[in-house]
Amino acid sequence: MKSCRNCIVSHESLPMLRRRVLLIALAFTLSALFADGLLAQSRPKKKIVEYGWDVPYPDFVRDNIREMEKRPFEGLIFRTNGFDHAFDVRPWNKADLQPQLDALAQIQWQKFTDNFLTLYASNKGKMDWFNDDQWNVIKENMKLFSLAIRSGNCVGVCFDPEPYGDDPWVYPGRYKDKSFEEVTAQVRHRGQQLITALQEHTPKLKVLSFFVLGLYRDIVDEPDPKVREQRLQKLWMPLLPAFYLGMLEGASPGTIFIDGNESAYYYENPDEYYRAYHLIRQRAQALVPEALRPKYNAQVQAGMALYIDQTLGTRTTPTTSHYLTPDQQLRFFEHNVYYALTTSDEYIWCYSERMSWWLPPEKAGQDKVLPPGVEEAVVAARQKYEAGKPLGFDIADLLKAGHQKRREAEAKDPKPAKTP
Repeated sequence: MKSCRNCIVSHESLPMLRRRVLLIALAFTLSALFADGLLAQSRPKKKIVEYGWDVPYPDFVRDNIREMEKRPFEGLIFRTNGFDHAFDVRPWNKADLQPQLDALAQIQWQKFTDNFLTLYASNKGKMDWFNDDQWNVIKENMKLFSLAIRSGNCVGVCFDPEPYGDDPWVYPGRYKDKSFEEVTAQVRHRGQQLITALQEHTPKLKVLSFFVLGLYRDIVDEPDPKVREQRLQKLWMPLLPAFYLGMLEGASPGTIFIDGNESAYYYENPDEYYRAYHLIRQRAQALVPEALRPKYNAQVQAGMALYIDQTLGTRTTPTTSHYLTPDQQLRFFEHNVYYALTTSDEYIWCYSERMSWWLPPEKAGQDKVLPPGVEEAVVAARQKYEAGKPLGFDIADLLKAGHQKRREAEAKDPKPAKTP
């Protein structure tokens, strides 16, 4: 190749010049990004909210919020008294609800920024999906509930789909003369109506459901839609997916749904958390019509659950954690908090039955005292997550030993006594 003596830059120096230009351009780009804060942001903010058998009413929260906010949460799930059933077919009277609306408005939130009011799906009023008169009542009730959410400056509603009375999700049930397709179409329509009513006063709503499509992990990989539908009909709560899809369909652009993944109660290793996240965000879309998938991807989050009694050995039914030392139980709990934080999109809900976060021991009773070290475990896991650090320990060996001790105990006594 001929050289060009008259050129200012030789052919051999062109690559070096290009590298310098690229480096200068990169430096300017990085400076701009740091100036805008794009690379200086902290990790995604995760929020832990409390829920359990200690669930309070608005007046208790109003009167005790300063003490409550000392706990290591970003919010709580609480409920209105007597106005908390989504499928209540009795008309709600606003005058009867007004004292609680007033109490909600008087709560002075500070640290607790993300709070949810509870709706239960138990079907105490024998709701009929095909009864328009009942659903006209339900829609008006949900508009009042929307007002309660706004009055309390809550971010949204916590929906518990589990049926504690007459099961609204069963098929065929009372609909023996109707096809599954006919019933699910109606249930989907009711889901649209319910979310529309809930958005009456809160158009940008967050709906934290303890479980949704992640519940159906055993059928989501079935490629044949007809076979998948047949299998769905044999599962627990076969009508819930249609209702959820209806809510998603009727949701405004600002409404967010959180699949709370209640199955995480029982996780014992990181892989279970990562697999659950993939299930909710990807595999479960087999149950979502193609036209709704962009909305699902944009407005559905994966949540995670913590079950304190399961990890700390306070359940009435003996579990592996009963065969761990108190220190091992706390490591088990910290492990679960850490990986719940790591794998949720935003929310983790912390559930307990046999303890009270809100009452002092003299009022809660000695059998409801918060176990020592539980708050410190939450704080430690959060600090590690927020600093981008690893958990720092593994619980596989201690759980393996606990499982072995449990098997040995059950071999000696197949029916161990319940914890008092």
